[in-house]
Amino acid sequence: MRLTYSTPNYLNTDISNAQGHKLYTVSTPRSAKQITTITKYRWSGNNSVEETMGVIEWHKLKKTIIRFNGKELEADAMLEKRSWENGRYFTGPDKRSYKWKLGATYCWLKAAESDVELARFHQKNLGIRKESHPPYLDVSSKVVHMMDHIIITYLYVEKLRQEQGGQRHQSQMSSLDFQNQMNQASIAQTTTAPPGSSGC
Repeated sequence: MRLTYSTPNYLNTDISNAQGHKLYTVSTPRSAKQITTITKYRWSGNNSVEETMGVIEWHKLKKTIIRFNGKELEADAMLEKRSWENGRYFTGPDKRSYKWKLGATYCWLKAAESDVELARFHQKNLGIRKESHPPYLDVSSKVVHMMDHIIITYLYVEKLRQEQGGQRHQSQMSSLDFQNQMNQASIAQTTTAPPGSSGC
C-alpha cells in the first residue's frame, strides 16, 4: 500500500491513499512548544469523519511524550532503544515486536525476528534519473492492520534519523576544520625562513 505525502515536510503534511482519499493529516505549528498532532480520517462513501489519532510533544531537555491509544508514554518507553543497535523497537497491536531501522537516507520497518522489509519511506524524486514521484510511505499488506502505529512511530524515528544525520555532519565538519587548520599551520612553518638564513 502506497501512502502519498502532500509535502516533503513529514511534520506538516497530508497523507493519502492511492484513491486520493486523505487518511491522515500531520500538523506541527510553529511555537515555543513543539507539538505534532496526527488527525485521522474515517471514510464512509464520499464522507469522512476526523478524529485526533495521536499527539507527540517534542522536548530536548527532557523526554519526548507520545499520546496514543488512550495512553501517555515517554517516547523512549514506547520505542525502545537497545544497546549497540541503530534502531527502535515497539510492540504492535498484534503483540509482535517490530523494529524501525535508521538508515543514512531513510527509515524502514521490519519484524524484530526477520529482515523482510515491511515499510519504507521514499523521498520525493524529481525525475532526473528515475520516474518522478511525490514522497510516499510504502507499507506491506502484512502490516496494514497497524497503520496508526506505523504512522506515529515513523514520525518519531524519522526525526531521530535526521537529528543523528545532523550530528554526524557537524562532527565531520569539525574534523575537516581541524584538519584544515593543521594543514595551514604546517604550510606556514615550511614557508617561514629560519633566522639567519638570508644569505648576507
